[in-house]
Amino acid sequence: MTTESDHPFVTRYLQQFDEVAEPIPGARRALLREEVAEHLREAVPAGSSNADAAAVIAQFGSPAEILGQELDGAGQALRAKQPGHVVRNTVVIVVAVIVAAILSVLASHLLIGSQVTANPGTSVVNKHPEGPDRITTGEGYFEYEAAIKAMPDPLPAGAEYPDGVPVGLDSGTSDSGTLESGAGTVVAHFTWLCAWESEYLIAMSKKDAERQVAAESMITKWSTSAFYLNVISDPDKGWTTSVINPMKFGDPSGVRQDRPRTCAQASIINVG
Repeated sequence: MTTESDHPFVTRYLQQFDEVAEPIPGARRALLREEVAEHLREAVPAGSSNADAAAVIAQFGSPAEILGQELDGAGQALRAKQPGHVVRNTVVIVVAVIVAAILSVLASHLLIGSQVTANPGTSVVNKHPEGPDRITTGEGYFEYEAAIKAMPDPLPAGAEYPDGVPVGLDSGTSDSGTLESGAGTVVAHFTWLCAWESEYLIAMSKKDAERQVAAESMITKWSTSAFYLNVISDPDKGWTTSVINPMKFGDPSGVRQDRPRTCAQASIINVG
């Protein structure tokens, strides 16, 4: 349960936890929720500023991350060490495991070598997405193909890079009168992000914790990628604040608002 003395962000986090924790058996779910609530109440006193509360919870990890780790067996291994006892710092240990290993676990089991092993949903990122006509010639197209081959992480299952780049991609010129370089690379990277933001929203709607955790990890990677750091102009980290921080609360509103803009950068329109 939540209490009136909880910080509003703690209340919202626990509500999100309740929504995604249904797959956990009842007794364990109640115990884990109690531990999560106790930890958050200690870390985020009711009088904390919203900024401080957001920072703590962003570091703590989203409800889906905790659920993903629990269902992956880490919680069972921890409980085996202390049978029949409520271990006060279990949540701290679980979160530490998540922070240290969630990306490597997902990479080794889900992401390496092929598309993520998850039940495919309908993705707006496909061979022939809604949008302008595409061509398979020109500098932009070959940049696009090269960027796809060099992409460090795959698309989610069910998504495919569109065939070709939008007509007119090579029509823009710089001040010197030469063709703009890098346009195909931009299309490739925003296609990747469009696919993962779409995957995240599908996973949220289906309450599929495994897919949600994978999507969260990929979207978070975007903010530290070489493309984002070297190409995207976002000195104040506004994208992280508006998209990733709410996501860490289990709040999809930032991703939902960002997705149409992201997909438009990839010339994929009407994504909802």
